[in-house]
Amino acid sequence: MVTVFGRLQLGFGPAAGSAAAWIVRLVAVVLAGVGVAEMILGFVAGGSPSEQHSNGFPLAAVVLAVYLTAFLAVTRRDGGLPPRALLTGVGLGLLAAALFAGAVPLLWPELVFWLGLLLIAAAALGSGRLIRPAEVGVQAALLATLTACQALFFVAAVLYYYGPDAWMPYAGPGPLTLQGQLEQNRAEAIDPYAGLLFLGAVAATGLTVQAVYAYRRSRAGTSTISVGPQPVG
Repeated sequence: MVTVFGRLQLGFGPAAGSAAAWIVRLVAVVLAGVGVAEMILGFVAGGSPSEQHSNGFPLAAVVLAVYLTAFLAVTRRDGGLPPRALLTGVGLGLLAAALFAGAVPLLWPELVFWLGLLLIAAAALGSGRLIRPAEVGVQAALLATLTACQALFFVAAVLYYYGPDAWMPYAGPGPLTLQGQLEQNRAEAIDPYAGLLFLGAVAATGLTVQAVYAYRRSRAGTSTISVGPQPVG
């Protein structure tokens, strides 16, 4: 799918010649691979097709495609973001996810989600302030947002699936046994982070629209040739 999208003449490819563009595309492929791996594991343990559909697998596939499209759009040869904006947006987004991963074992579980929100906002604001002009800064902020949301969601999914019970936020009263309560806490720990994944998808959609518009504008500019006065005779 990366190869196909990367060759479409719709603002998604081919990639720019800078190392930054290839690094960002590599990050995109890794994040997409993690998402596909989680979906495959979900399919294996998901039971019947109706249960898999109710668990949101088709919607998750669409969301992953939206993220991947945004990464391809901002790293294409014409109309993509400059290297500094690419590295700043993706770097701060990944940094937010890394800081979140380090905070999960240390903070009170009920505070971790709100810290994640603050880290995403900080990555977006930081990218927007560091990159100029303002138009490119907005795109860098959107890139940081979608990177942080996607990476942070995957980090949370791994930590809450494999981490100890002490990391799980309290899911509310329900089961009568302690073991049942712990299982409910673990099962529902990832639920709030689905909202972050969709927030990132909104940012990815906006970034894709801007990148495609910039691509078409650059193509229109190159196709317009100014013809000066022609000599007579």
